[in-house]
Amino acid sequence: MTDLLRSALPAEIDEALLGAIERDWIVKQAVDGLAEARRAPSFATVNLARWFRKNRSLGSRDRRLVADLVHGVIRHEALLLRAGARDSEALVKGAGAIAAGERYESLDAHTPAEDFATALNVPGPVAGEWLETLGVEGAAALAACMNRRPPVDIRVNTLKTDRPSLQASLKEEGVETTLGDEIETHLEVIGRANLLNTQAFRDGLFEVQDRSSQAMCAALPLSPGMTVVDLCAGAGGKSLALAARGVMVRATDVRSRALDELKKRTRRAGASVVVEQPSQADMVLVDAPCSGSGRLRRNPAIRWGLTDQRHLRTQAELMLEASDFVRPGGMLVYATCSLFSRENEHPTPPGFKATASQTLWPHIDGSDGFYWRVMTRV
Repeated sequence: MTDLLRSALPAEIDEALLGAIERDWIVKQAVDGLAEARRAPSFATVNLARWFRKNRSLGSRDRRLVADLVHGVIRHEALLLRAGARDSEALVKGAGAIAAGERYESLDAHTPAEDFATALNVPGPVAGEWLETLGVEGAAALAACMNRRPPVDIRVNTLKTDRPSLQASLKEEGVETTLGDEIETHLEVIGRANLLNTQAFRDGLFEVQDRSSQAMCAALPLSPGMTVVDLCAGAGGKSLALAARGVMVRATDVRSRALDELKKRTRRAGASVVVEQPSQADMVLVDAPCSGSGRLRRNPAIRWGLTDQRHLRTQAELMLEASDFVRPGGMLVYATCSLFSRENEHPTPPGFKATASQTLWPHIDGSDGFYWRVMTRV
């Protein structure tokens, strides 16, 4: 019988964290880091990273221990509370115990939905939707996957190099990679590496990009010479991936700092991406703001306040706005990094026909959770 309650517990033992929780100073640092993360839950990841940069008392090894303890609390807080933890120090020590193999075998199971919500530390409605979609076995596999350290994926910039050449260049710099199975531009980094400090990165030979968005960019029906509008481009990972396929990309976003970063990345990559206001195009991509529920393993603090309600109106408005820029016979692409049906199943705009869609699940596809739909103007 599948044990949903313990489905997200780590399979591997981390003895270093067991030793860490025996050091009062490390525990205090983790308690302080947890408090910093809680200060503004919507910005927990950013605030925690800033706190680590400013905390000069932590060396690199101790910083990693403290970070692992804080993220362990975020991942397993519901289980730790159910096991009796009542303050931050108990939560931190419990996270260390879990990393070292504690499974709280004395805890009794409740309903499948409640146990799954506890295991993944997500709200009940979230657990209920995923459990209904995936079934008990699939839900347990998702929970296990969401609480494992995610891989670091990079996209080969085929405007400047190819995959074997990039692998060889990175190996010379001490970075080992392995080939992706299905995406020709994909490499997975083995172990830890300071990728942004490599000469290969400075030369624009690759970009850090999860395989989910690489998969979408590789699957879209493009042909050289097409024009594509990236309506919510951000810092431009998808814009650059599409431009590498030989199309002209016009990118826009409401975040000016993100567009400044896109301009730098475009110059480094040697790509055909311009930042300008949207106009008629053969394809319009809307990578819409969303809950980020597909990225729980990469950004654990998304769990705090996780809901599918916040962005629904904006998503629907963006899809309709984007449809106005699609030429006759052209395509509208709607995408999210969400695994919530309400965020992904907005009605197809009038005058369009859905021709393809795909949902990627971390435990099935080895990527972040991701959804896209291609709609053709008829």
